[in-house]
Amino acid sequence: MKVTVTLDEKGYLPAIYTSLANTRRANQPIISFPIELTNMPKEAVALAVTLIDYDAVPLTGFPFIHWLATNIPIMSEIPADFSRNFVGPQGQNSWESRFYELDDDYFTNHYAGPNPPDQPHHYTLTTFALAHDLDLKNGFFYNDFRTALSDSVMAKAEIQILAK
Repeated sequence: MKVTVTLDEKGYLPAIYTSLANTRRANQPIISFPIELTNMPKEAVALAVTLIDYDAVPLTGFPFIHWLATNIPIMSEIPADFSRNFVGPQGQNSWESRFYELDDDYFTNHYAGPNPPDQPHHYTLTTFALAHDLDLKNGFFYNDFRTALSDSVMAKAEIQILAK
């Protein structure tokens, strides 16, 4: 399986999906970016995605989760703004942690895009082709996601995306 994301002419995630976005909620970008997928296993029945900022560790003390989603129907492109329109399970991002005072239930189960406070960060986008839907509900935690993946992953693809 291969995952591709279209970047701007300077190699960054386009501004409409990042801290420079005009569409925001609680000062966070909320339009998820399009994701192209190729060479998926023919037997796969669903997809899952994670977007995690490991460059955040020196600032926060932990990798920052920006998006978790699973049970996405098989498609060759997850379209832009998918997160706001998807009715399947999406997990909690790090804005919902006890370390932040963001009081907005929206972030319990939606994309909150790159918004690095100090310099451009590398974001790890991981996509999974699944043998079956995962038994998770909206607002699931990353640890529950990883446990649920244990018997379902048919293929995995990962890329680094630079965003400012």
